[in-house]
Amino acid sequence: MNVEHSIKNTRKYAILEVMFFNGFSVGMQSFVLLSLAIYFNMSSFLISVVSSLPTAGYLLQIFTKRVNTILGGRRRTLVLSVTISRLVICLLPFAVLFDMRNQFVYFIIMFIYGLSSPFVNNVWTATMVEIINKKERGKYFGKRNLFSSLSTVVYTLFYGYILSLPDKKSSILLLTSVMAVSAIGSAVFMYLHYIPDLGEEVKNISIKAAFKNKNFVLYLKFASIWLFTWEFLKPLTEYYRIKILGVNTMFLSQMGVITAILSSVLYIIYGKLSDKYGNKTMLRMGIFFTTYYVLTYFSMTQDNKMSMLFAAAVIDAVGFTAITLSLLNLMMEVSEEPADAYVGAYAIVCGISAILAGIFGGLVGKFVNNGVIYVFGEQFYTIRFAFAIGFVLRLFSLLELTRVDSFEKTFIYKGSLPIKNFFSKRILNVGASYINDVKRSEREDQEKNSENEENINKNVENNEVNNINKEPEKQENKVDKSENGNFEKSSVTEEENTDNKTV
Repeated sequence: MNVEHSIKNTRKYAILEVMFFNGFSVGMQSFVLLSLAIYFNMSSFLISVVSSLPTAGYLLQIFTKRVNTILGGRRRTLVLSVTISRLVICLLPFAVLFDMRNQFVYFIIMFIYGLSSPFVNNVWTATMVEIINKKERGKYFGKRNLFSSLSTVVYTLFYGYILSLPDKKSSILLLTSVMAVSAIGSAVFMYLHYIPDLGEEVKNISIKAAFKNKNFVLYLKFASIWLFTWEFLKPLTEYYRIKILGVNTMFLSQMGVITAILSSVLYIIYGKLSDKYGNKTMLRMGIFFTTYYVLTYFSMTQDNKMSMLFAAAVIDAVGFTAITLSLLNLMMEVSEEPADAYVGAYAIVCGISAILAGIFGGLVGKFVNNGVIYVFGEQFYTIRFAFAIGFVLRLFSLLELTRVDSFEKTFIYKGSLPIKNFFSKRILNVGASYINDVKRSEREDQEKNSENEENINKNVENNEVNNINKEPEKQENKVDKSENGNFEKSSVTEEENTDNKTV
């Protein structure tokens, strides 16, 4: 009973933790990360490397088993790694306060975070695999991601407003202070998590067991390509719209809010659809939309940047929401016991892909970030060639996904949209009743018109019958009158003849 109660509380703590986690996570990505990097005078190469550090650190998860053995359990590993990764974020406001605007200061802070956070992710992911059954994962993570998106809306708007303040140091100091408070809140709720103990049999299983699963290896190939193209383009898109196109950070925060609001709704919908149609189906749909996301940046210029950024925000919500929800769930689906071995194998692939993507993105960004050429007389930024490369890689990852064997169910259009599954039935009932009332009134009008026509036809028929009956009577009257006339004439003639005879 105590274990069940602890698991129930952990499910709640995981939702509260992600809301605090986003407080500093939003500050370590997108336009906020680039603003901090520019404040600390980082080069374009280091910006690309720093943006990929959190994912590259996944490579260290292969040492989670050894760390668990040294520290004496997964819970101690979680507590230590959470403490280091969250406390190092608290150093940022002090670096700003004391004017330590050196790119290596910011790099070291991010590097320490990248070294410690993978152990948190490994223990937490393995725990969620064990305490949440497969049938509830889509629904639960859809709910968790809903609150995550709502908190992202608040942080994105707030950070966008802060960065638009004229006093740069004060705005960065306030930004990093909020990140530090959020990191502390995240640590508190992580400490409250229930972490089940590992059995002796599980401890002795090597991570090599995961690589013997052929279907899981196919999933790793797909994940490596997808993560490479994602990490490769992530810093370049931010550099393009902020540094080259000069888009205002407040506008970017507003676009981020649009994405977060749409994601909040889509997480609920996708959570139900993933359970019904499968995580593979949702991933395929999400990657399909993200190819258009890359094309929007490839087509973006100084003249159309606002409208294209709005389109990118909508596509971001539709595509990346499905990927965020289903990527980890698909990994859990194709995994077997022990979960730690599969999570560790996944971490190795993620780490290697992120490291290669960060280096490749840094080299590409160094040579094409500020280049300009003219094509048919129009200005063309050379950084857009990187988006073309990302477009091809995403199509290739989509092909690799088709090789993974997992539950999937094809969408079949049945002639009507399944709106009633997602929206209020009351609205549909009101609409249906309105349509029925309109049809009923039309039917009544038609019945009245038909009755009137029948009455008119009956009256016409009666009049015709009466006229037919009156004509013989008239003829009879005429005959009677003619007979009477003849009779009178004959009587007169007879009288005249009688008179003549008398004379």
